[in-house]
Amino acid sequence: MMIRACLPRRFLSRGTRHQQEEVSLGIKMNLNLAWMAENIDDVATNIKLRNSDADAYKVKQLYEEVVGKKKECERIRSERKRIAKEMSNKSLEPDRRPGLIAAAKGLKQDLAKEEASLEDLQEILNTHATRIPNLTSPETPPIEEKLIGLINAVTERDVTEDIGDGTSEDHMRIGRKLGILDFDSTSKVAGQSHACFLKGDAALLELALVNFALSYVQKKGFVPVITPDIARRTIIERCGFNPKNQENLDSQVYQLEDSDLCLIGTSEIPLAGMMSSELLDEKTLPQKYVAYSHCFRREAQGSGTEGGLYRMHQFTKVEMFAFSSSRQSDSIFHEILEIQREIFELLELECRVVEMPAIDLGAPAYRKVDIEAWMPGRRKYGEISSASNCLDYQSRRLDIRYRPSEMGSNASLPDDDKSRSGSGKTAYVHTLNGTACAVPRTMIAIMEQHQTPDGGVTVPQVLRPFLQKDVITLV
Repeated sequence: MMIRACLPRRFLSRGTRHQQEEVSLGIKMNLNLAWMAENIDDVATNIKLRNSDADAYKVKQLYEEVVGKKKECERIRSERKRIAKEMSNKSLEPDRRPGLIAAAKGLKQDLAKEEASLEDLQEILNTHATRIPNLTSPETPPIEEKLIGLINAVTERDVTEDIGDGTSEDHMRIGRKLGILDFDSTSKVAGQSHACFLKGDAALLELALVNFALSYVQKKGFVPVITPDIARRTIIERCGFNPKNQENLDSQVYQLEDSDLCLIGTSEIPLAGMMSSELLDEKTLPQKYVAYSHCFRREAQGSGTEGGLYRMHQFTKVEMFAFSSSRQSDSIFHEILEIQREIFELLELECRVVEMPAIDLGAPAYRKVDIEAWMPGRRKYGEISSASNCLDYQSRRLDIRYRPSEMGSNASLPDDDKSRSGSGKTAYVHTLNGTACAVPRTMIAIMEQHQTPDGGVTVPQVLRPFLQKDVITLV
């Protein structure tokens, strides 16, 4: 089966088999457009802050046109009902009936025309509205990242520092010398510099990291899941995985040819889609999962310090994901962050914790915190983990709601809860995600931070039961 880049497609379309498949999913979207229209200047300011190409004022214009078109459809329906009622009157004068029949036929044609126009207009509105990014947390700096913590360190590294101790080789050189990373043979199979054969202790190290991360997070109350490595294009789009500029969409995702299925870039996508169109009870929240999956990303391979394992087209990742109520999401976000800190403390990795700026946030994230490991071979920090709170951004697109447990059937959520649905009696869940272990980059950090003067790699204590050795050496 051939694979091609995933190009933008319309959410609600007619005419082709793939577009009809999207419609058949039956997942409703509620983008809270009325709130956007009422707060349009704030929305536009946030779009600019996020460096997005979305157009808030175009969305408002289209929304108002849709509202007007719906009112016109309702007016026509009301007039048809009035005529039908008049025609059913037994005392109707006979000479009035032909005129009413002609009027009814004309209204039927007008309604069909207006409904078709409304559908097309709604489609255009959805295309523009789904590009608007999430709100931005007050904790988020606008342009520059902010250091908020350190792991296994007391001071932040000076990236201009010359270590000069003879043990700062990069992971590619270390792996080649140990015979555990084979980039050369990969070129015969998968092309240059975007994949690697992990051999011997490198293969065991990946499995050790996966087993350690899964078991550790499971003990924290997360349910283990192995997700599909493919997902419908619609699910990916509704999770908010659209680049900030439309022309870059073809560089993000691999799509199976003659299908609406894509290879996932993260297990966050199938996990979010797993609950699409569900109405949950608040008593069941939060629902927390830890997933193992392969991830596929079409992004261009970096050069220099982004070579080797750092930026792969395919890699293994263990991901935390949670569905929560609006009241729970902030505490769940900090719970995910704390688990991440504990994992990297136990892996004996020197890291910094960084609050990411608005300009670098993807569309779904309200707040994002990265953990970056010191990578001596690169002479810089590299991202190995991130945690994001997406509020109701994804759930509104995937129709994942909950019914507040303490409210009766006639009660409503507070008006200031932005996650409330149109009826006010249900709310959209908040979704949160966090990396437990992105295997290749964690391997880089371990190999470069734990390299020994004789060219070996000291195995972190928590991984030794899996590898059955203390040091990786040349065999």
